[in-house]
Amino acid sequence: MEPLPKRHKSPAARHLPPLRTAWWVWGMAAPLYLIGFFYRVAPAVMTAEMMRTFSIGAAALGNLSAFYFYSYVLMQIPTGVLADRWGPRRLLTTGALVAGAGGALFALAPSLGWAYLGRFLIGASVAVAWIGLLKVASDWFPPRLFAMVTGVGLLGGILGAVGAGPPLRLLIDHVHWRIVMLAAAGVTLAVGAAVWMVVRDTPAQKGFVNYSHSGPAKTHRPVREGLAEVLRFRNAWLLFVIPGGLVGAILTFAGLWGVPFLTSQYGMSTARASVLTSVQLVAWALASPLFGWFSDRLGRRKPLYLAGLVTDLAAWGAHWSIFPVCHWRRWWGFWW
Repeated sequence: MEPLPKRHKSPAARHLPPLRTAWWVWGMAAPLYLIGFFYRVAPAVMTAEMMRTFSIGAAALGNLSAFYFYSYVLMQIPTGVLADRWGPRRLLTTGALVAGAGGALFALAPSLGWAYLGRFLIGASVAVAWIGLLKVASDWFPPRLFAMVTGVGLLGGILGAVGAGPPLRLLIDHVHWRIVMLAAAGVTLAVGAAVWMVVRDTPAQKGFVNYSHSGPAKTHRPVREGLAEVLRFRNAWLLFVIPGGLVGAILTFAGLWGVPFLTSQYGMSTARASVLTSVQLVAWALASPLFGWFSDRLGRRKPLYLAGLVTDLAAWGAHWSIFPVCHWRRWWGFWW
């Protein structure tokens, strides 16, 4: 009886993906998250220009910025479902293409209504960036590196926010804001093309062995059933509420109202105020991969989370405790 022929596997197929390949795939997926942060924070340094262009006041400007967040929030659960069913490649490519179209619409908007629609499309589409990036990280990296890779992803996103600070302000001082936003839309479309060409959902699609958790589910449970199961976990509710307070305060200040507050109450130039608000984002960016690496080494998340919350509370408390008393009335008048 003749022996069965041996199956010859390609060298790549015998191994888990090397880290350099994983970083390459992940690195093509990450720019959309950076761009999402850029679009999120950009209005903070363009307040005067946009108010003048659309002939609006502070309330309408706040609403224009908020249209990004309205759709961003609405898309979170659908994004999770699509990430499981479509995979990150299709999800991130579609998100980038829609974000580019929304960015172009915002840049060319002839009226406030069209600008609202552009911001709404941007928020809805870049909402897929973080979930898609986490999906790529979980499928392409070993679990022991997940928190650190996540931290690096957040670092990249906040770099986008920092880019929407002083560098964007310097550009707008010399170029009309519409041209800058149109260029950003073009970059977003290019990112979509790069994602489609390079990113793959699992290592097996590039000839490597999947991690045990990689790959699409063989069966898809009904969305309502899966959501109900998630909501039965107490931590899901805690992680729904707590990050909103932690991150919301920073994004509210650094993302929109910090620059006009500092310019109107302290007489700073817009460029200087944007630098100051960017300090928060830079610290956030630098700490993210560090805390991710440390939590991977420690093997625990909760102690570091609590330490971050306490430090954040102390820092905001110190800010308000040294806030000059003579400015309280002016601060109250600014908001009301």
